[in-house]
Amino acid sequence: MLLALGLLTLPISLLMALKLARSVQEWRSSRAGYITFGGDDRYQARNVERSVHDACMVARVRLDMSAEAFEEVVARVQANYPAWVRAVEASIEHRPPAFEPPLEIRERYEPPRLGDTPLLAKIILCREDRTVVLMGNHVYLGGYLLSQFVQLVFCGQVSKGVFPRNRYFPVLTEGMILALFARLLTRPARVPPRLFEEPSRLRRLYWKQSLAEIEATAAELRMNRLYVIIARHIAAVMEHMGRDRLRVTLPISFEAEDSFNTVGAIFLDVEAAPDFPSLARRIRNLVQHKRWQVSASNHVQRIFPTRELSQRARNTVDFTLTTVPQKTLPENLLAEELVDYEFTMDNIDYAVYAMAFEFEGFVHTSLMINSPDFDVAGFQAAAGARSMDLGIELGSRSRDEGVSEARRQAEAG
Repeated sequence: MLLALGLLTLPISLLMALKLARSVQEWRSSRAGYITFGGDDRYQARNVERSVHDACMVARVRLDMSAEAFEEVVARVQANYPAWVRAVEASIEHRPPAFEPPLEIRERYEPPRLGDTPLLAKIILCREDRTVVLMGNHVYLGGYLLSQFVQLVFCGQVSKGVFPRNRYFPVLTEGMILALFARLLTRPARVPPRLFEEPSRLRRLYWKQSLAEIEATAAELRMNRLYVIIARHIAAVMEHMGRDRLRVTLPISFEAEDSFNTVGAIFLDVEAAPDFPSLARRIRNLVQHKRWQVSASNHVQRIFPTRELSQRARNTVDFTLTTVPQKTLPENLLAEELVDYEFTMDNIDYAVYAMAFEFEGFVHTSLMINSPDFDVAGFQAAAGARSMDLGIELGSRSRDEGVSEARRQAEAG
C-alpha cells in the first residue's frame, strides 16, 4: 500500500504543477480579456490559418409561424446577436484577420455556403421559408458557448447558468486523471468498424421520436428519461451495425468563462443485452459509475494539447452521442413553432455520430453514418428516419462534394 502511494506521488505532483501553470495562464488571459484554449494554446497560435473549415457545424431550424411572428425572431436576433458575437471574437487572442460575416437575412433558404474566410459563428434568417440556419466553428463554440449561440434564436436573452462548473479538487482531480488514463489504456480490444474511404459516401439522417413514449418507458423502468434516450440510440446503432459491443463516447458540457475547452466525456464499453430494459439498466449503471470521467477528461483538455493528440487517435470510438436537454433553452419562446431541428458537421473520423436535441415533446436526432457496416435502409424502415440533405458548401462546390451526394440520397429515400 505504501509502495503504491509512493509511486503515485510523482505523477500526481507533476499533474498538480501542470494544472497550476494552466490556472495561472487562464487567469492572466482573463485579465487581458482573452479566453484560452487550454493545452491547445500553442496549437491554436500555429494553426490559425490552416484548415479553416475543418470544425464547422451547421443546424437548420424550420419553424411553423406567420410572417409577422418570424419578424419577431429576426428582430430578436438583430438586437442580441451582434454584441454577443463581437464579444466572442474579441476574446480570441490568436485569430485570423477576419471572420465570415456573422449575420445574413435572405428571402429564401439556400444551402449554407462558405468561402475562404474562416468561420466563427453565423446566423442566416430565411423569411419566406421561416428557416433559421446556425453555422459555427467547433474550435471556438464548445458546449457552453454553443448553447448561448442557440439561445439567441430561441430565447429572449442569453442564460449562462445552464451547465454546472467543473470544480478542481487538488489530489482528487489528479487521481481521477490518472484513473482515466489507466481506463483508456486498458479498454477491451475490439475490431473497429469499417469506415468509408470517400467522405462523399457519408450519410446524414434525421430521426424524430416522441418524448411521451420515452417518458412512458422511463416510468415503467423507474429511471430518468435521459438513460432511455441514450439506450435507444445505442440499441439502434448496435442492431443496424450488427455489433454486440460498442465503444461509446458521451460528451457533456460545463460552464466556463476562461476556457474554450468546456466539454468532458464519459467513455463506455457497452455490451448487448437480451432485451431493451436490461440494456437501459446496464447503461444507467455504467453512466452512474463513470460520471467522474466527465470532470477528469475536461481537466485533461485544459492541461494537455488534446487537439494535436486526437489526430493520432482516429477511429478509437464506434459511436459518439451528444444529448442536449431542454434545460439548455430556459424561457424558450418557440415552444409550439419548431418543426425540425437538423444538425450536422463537416466530417467525422469514426463510424457514427448522433446529436439528440430534446425539445418540447420530441427528441430530434441528427445522425452521421460513416461506415458501410451500418444498415441505413434497415434503420430508416425500423425507426421512421429520413435522409437529410443538410451540408456545408465551399464556394461553388461542397467541402468533400458530399452535399450533392446527400441531396441525391435524400431524394432517393
